[in-house]
Amino acid sequence: MRGITLGCEADSDDDLSQCDEKKPICTNCDNHGVDCSFSTVTPTIPASESPSANANISETSPEEQPKTRSRRFQPYQYSTGGVKQTFKLSKPKDQTQPPIRSTEAGSKFISLADLQLFHNYTVATYRTIVDDGDQYGIWQTQIVQWGMEFPSILHLILAMSALHLAYNNPASRDKYIQQADEHFTFGVRTVTNILSQLDAENCQKIYIAAVLICFIYFGRGPWPGEYLIFSDTGAAEWQVLLRGVKLILMSHHAKVFSGILEPKGEEPEHSLSDSMRVELHEHTIHVEALRRLVEQEITDEADRSMCTAAINDLLEIMREVYTKRSHGNPGVGLMHLLIGWIYRLPGELVGRLEQKESRALVILAHWVVLLKYMDSVWFMRGWAEHVLMGISASLQPEYQYWIEWPLRRVQQAD
Repeated sequence: MRGITLGCEADSDDDLSQCDEKKPICTNCDNHGVDCSFSTVTPTIPASESPSANANISETSPEEQPKTRSRRFQPYQYSTGGVKQTFKLSKPKDQTQPPIRSTEAGSKFISLADLQLFHNYTVATYRTIVDDGDQYGIWQTQIVQWGMEFPSILHLILAMSALHLAYNNPASRDKYIQQADEHFTFGVRTVTNILSQLDAENCQKIYIAAVLICFIYFGRGPWPGEYLIFSDTGAAEWQVLLRGVKLILMSHHAKVFSGILEPKGEEPEHSLSDSMRVELHEHTIHVEALRRLVEQEITDEADRSMCTAAINDLLEIMREVYTKRSHGNPGVGLMHLLIGWIYRLPGELVGRLEQKESRALVILAHWVVLLKYMDSVWFMRGWAEHVLMGISASLQPEYQYWIEWPLRRVQQAD
């Protein structure tokens, strides 16, 4: 599921579905309701701005965005100047029958395989995405309804369901991974086609599609060389996806979190259990020591303030995480806290992580300890160990001491 591309590019070995170059639009693109790069229909986008095989999602403000399709909504190209593949797609063994096919009369019907995915999502997968019973109805009913109106969401929930089935049925994993790859590809294509038309009417649907894309990334499992915020080659794929979510929220935050997506009020205060109080105290001791390291070693005041602010934010979410754990296994209920910390990191600090700056990596390692507490969530399992492995491999020798406790704590949590 790596290598996001748009259109049916017949010369790409990694492209999911072979293009038959049928005019005016190829069969696969017609079946899935996406723009076809081989279409003979006059394009609405100037040739100078037609999507290339790669693109950059930037954080340009809405006022600065052109009214034509913006190049930043093409697949991802990084500031290093090179093209970075994202989501390596596994090529289906049988490409004769796409998930949704057409009859001779032109009507659409869904395959039995897709019906199985749809059924699994509506009876099981949706419950793994949220932990609040009040939100079950939203993800089981409303989000599915949006999928009928917004094809990207439909393809993405089917991809999520396929990954869920792959996790629960190891013997049939290859089959379900293939189905997930198919639906993910067309889901990304359709949402990319509409991103340049982001407005108050569609921003909630596009936001949900972006969230599902991030979940699917997790569900596909840790990928060698990719560590959420940094990678062996610089910027990380998932971080680019998160920037896409940021773009949507920067433009339409109030509208996105309204109606059925409006957040609930403040949760009531809960006390820490004795065991969680001990764990929080131990974690706090090591993070406070990290704060002292930052204050002693970083001489530039702006840099020191930036790192200290990230540490203070980490200390705050730590208390919330351990409080939630005091009242059972919160699982996916920790997601908004942990991803929220990543979301709030300033771009400059993210850049330090991408450059593998040791002090920034040590701060991240102490956040990863919290990520381990999400192992009960099927699509988060294994990520804590994977990210710590990447940190350890990238860290300068004199800083290895500073991640000994995170490594030990994650191993003990198994």
